[in-house]
Amino acid sequence: MQKTGMLALVCALALIGSTDSKGLEQARSKDIYVSTVGDDSGTGGSPETAFATLRHALRRAGPGTTIRVLPGVYRESARVQVRGLLGAPITVIGTGGRPVFSGGGVDRYGLWLDGSRHIVLDRLAFRDYTDMGVLVVGSSNMTLRRLRVHGNGFDPQIGWVEGYGIHLDESSDLLVERNRAFNNGPDPRPWNSAGTGINGFAMRRAVIRNNRSYDNHGGGILVEDSFDVLVKRNHITGNDLDVSADQWWDGGIWVDGGSDVRLVRNKIQDNLGPGIEISDEDCQNPTGYLLRGNVSTGNYFGIFVWNFGTTDFPPESILKLSANRFENNTRTDVWIDADLANCR
Repeated sequence: MQKTGMLALVCALALIGSTDSKGLEQARSKDIYVSTVGDDSGTGGSPETAFATLRHALRRAGPGTTIRVLPGVYRESARVQVRGLLGAPITVIGTGGRPVFSGGGVDRYGLWLDGSRHIVLDRLAFRDYTDMGVLVVGSSNMTLRRLRVHGNGFDPQIGWVEGYGIHLDESSDLLVERNRAFNNGPDPRPWNSAGTGINGFAMRRAVIRNNRSYDNHGGGILVEDSFDVLVKRNHITGNDLDVSADQWWDGGIWVDGGSDVRLVRNKIQDNLGPGIEISDEDCQNPTGYLLRGNVSTGNYFGIFVWNFGTTDFPPESILKLSANRFENNTRTDVWIDADLANCR
């Protein structure tokens, strides 16, 4: 598994301000519109005077602003830093239908939010970006809701990226709900790499619930080196997890490192590999994993647990199991590997 912490790898962005104070005050007092037939020299205050790009709208948005993106296909790639306030987030929402942001098979990412605060993304689609659809890095109090993220990460250009639909990196207080991530990841896939529908690294206080992650060229949901994360009622199906040519497997839902990660009532079925994977790859001695009420069926393996130094489930202080169903998987329902070779 490739570690993907980015804050040490990229330069910090300067805080993006408004181009003029009058425009910012106007944006704070009303909605902003974005349209495929808009013009960034307009006022943005109505569908008739809409801006043409999300990037420009975000530059004009202040706390409490709602950016209403009208239907259509937008060829856009934006890397920004924007900040709402507690109780006054900046909301970007598809209005009148779900707008689509497309990379055209060339652009690397759709929306990259770096060092941002109190942002809501709702009812948007991101497709056909070479590396990832949506990236949230070094940010807090972020909501990603009802996104459709597909066909991304098929040919990663950024060195640390393996191809993601949604990537959440070193961020906190996250709500990721009711999204669909499908057909993301490298295609054709290199022998030693696999993408992920919803990829999380070094998160703190996150809720990932009611999402569907399916038919990805790699994992469904990854929770890596993260703390206080709830993964609940997600449906993970049809993902290609087989990286056995490089002597490892991806997971439908994979939890590695960190602590206090809870998997509750998820349905993981018909994946080409382990439905649930629990590991301590980097010998961090994680604790507080809880699996309750999950169903893992029709996969190669129901659950794969490795690197805890035992051929049985690790003690409840590490992994507590309650009312899960690991059944009717094609190779074995439970696979536990004690290997601690990489910890010596």
